[in-house]
Amino acid sequence: MGWLAFSYCVIRNIGKRFQWEPVQVLQVYRSIQCMLFSGMGIFSMGVLYGKGVPMHAQCNDDVFIAAIINFFLWYFIADLFIMLVVMKHYRVDLLIHHGIALSGIVSLVVHKLYPCSSAPVAVTELISLFSGVEAMLPKPSIRSRGEEHVFYVIRSYRLGILVFIRPFLWQHVRLSASTATTALQAAIYMIPGTALPMLDLVWSWKIAKTLFPSFGKWVDGDKKGKASAKAAAEKTKGGDGMPERSFSAVGLTGGGMSKND
Repeated sequence: MGWLAFSYCVIRNIGKRFQWEPVQVLQVYRSIQCMLFSGMGIFSMGVLYGKGVPMHAQCNDDVFIAAIINFFLWYFIADLFIMLVVMKHYRVDLLIHHGIALSGIVSLVVHKLYPCSSAPVAVTELISLFSGVEAMLPKPSIRSRGEEHVFYVIRSYRLGILVFIRPFLWQHVRLSASTATTALQAAIYMIPGTALPMLDLVWSWKIAKTLFPSFGKWVDGDKKGKASAKAAAEKTKGGDGMPERSFSAVGLTGGGMSKND
């Protein structure tokens, strides 16, 4: 907790010097912590692989796994405090993510569980490695060509992590349920191991729409078109819930009733 407070204060003071926005300070702070998380996770996975320990086993005597769990615990507490109390600015998806993750970590601590899958989970934080750089980019309307390229490279990197790496890391969390001795312990692994990958799908879609705006507009336009058609169908209905007779339908098609599905 001391490291988190120290690093945030240092970054905030640097931000004051260079006139960073509060969100930019927070994103740089997150990038640094996630760099540490992913480094610890990759190192721990390497050690476990060298020992021949499965990633879904229990690592009760592993000091690195214990450090990762404690780091995660205080990181999410500190991040929630910064968002809700210090900045009073938050994202709903991040609140959901932090709530699920923190509930799982607290459950691990209470039940004194030290799953080896904590190492792969730490590696999932690679997604936020360049969040600080992205936060420094100007608004889209005033970006230079080079800054636009940087934005697309970072977004492509994040989408690649979400699609090609994180799904294979989350599976170790679900497989850890095989070591549970009770249904409650199994739920501690299965709920975060299932809910957080579902949130990854939402993030993947949001990033894909920024990378492929034409595709995003086509999907959104299709939804709007269906909504407009539905609204038009409702307007053609009479007060008794049945479609009204159309002059063109009666006069030209032999008295049929028009109905928009």
